[in-house]
Amino acid sequence: YDSEASYRAVSRQIGIAPYRVFKIINALGINCKSTLDVAFELKPRWSGYLFIDEKSIFIKGVEWFLLLAVDLKTQDIVHWELVSREDETNVAWFLIIIKMVIKYPFKGVISDLLPEFFGTVRWLLPGIPHQFCTYHAYRATEFYFKYHYTGGNKLWAEKFLLITKIICRCKTLSTALRAIDYLESHQDELRQAKLIKRMNILRIRFPNLIKRFKDHNLRPDNNIVENVIKQLNQKFKKVAGFEFYETACNSIKLLVMRYRFHTFNCSRIPGNNGRCPLELAGIDTSNINWVRFSQKF
Repeated sequence: YDSEASYRAVSRQIGIAPYRVFKIINALGINCKSTLDVAFELKPRWSGYLFIDEKSIFIKGVEWFLLLAVDLKTQDIVHWELVSREDETNVAWFLIIIKMVIKYPFKGVISDLLPEFFGTVRWLLPGIPHQFCTYHAYRATEFYFKYHYTGGNKLWAEKFLLITKIICRCKTLSTALRAIDYLESHQDELRQAKLIKRMNILRIRFPNLIKRFKDHNLRPDNNIVENVIKQLNQKFKKVAGFEFYETACNSIKLLVMRYRFHTFNCSRIPGNNGRCPLELAGIDTSNINWVRFSQKF
């Protein structure tokens, strides 16, 4: 895990068969502490602003989904779940564990446009601001016009996309409000251009695209959690898919544990380089060997 090498590469280095290496690592994964264990034992101090995202993982060729929660300030992985579907039940259980068991101090949530995230956060975390990723919102609109728009009005398609871009990338609330008001005042043109449904989608999303102006701790995008996923993905690429759910979970447990103790060396966030996520969460990790710590007994 430290060298991000494959089982075959490690087996050549230490002179034992790849399957034997796998058995050793899998045994460590079986006995690895969960995110709940770490929260109870170390009591990290998080910022309260949580990114939530998902990543596809294949088990015997079947798509599963890794739900991931990352703290904004520390970039620590607060919790994860491997689920068969991104439905509201699984998302709700995921957030209930974070809220009720881990007792994460929620102040705000940042996510992509997954409807299950939107609905669940709204009823489970009332009063907590939920910012949609503006990058995903713009790209979704861009994708629609490129591949699905059949209205035939190129001028209004370009206008709508430009105004969506302004809403997603502007620096002030007043600019965003003026942009949405412009569209609201041109309903007839939007109807003729067959853009009313798209306008309704933007109208529904708009309150969650501007939460960042009311709480400046909220990021307009979820780049931080996507960067965490990219780091995890470097290890997943060494594995040609998983054969079983259990072995996938065992690998993820170790991978997440290693990430939480691994020091940043190319972070763009001031003060993060040279420190690991748990250290940024107020934990003295100087005398902790992450492999030994990871084991329950």
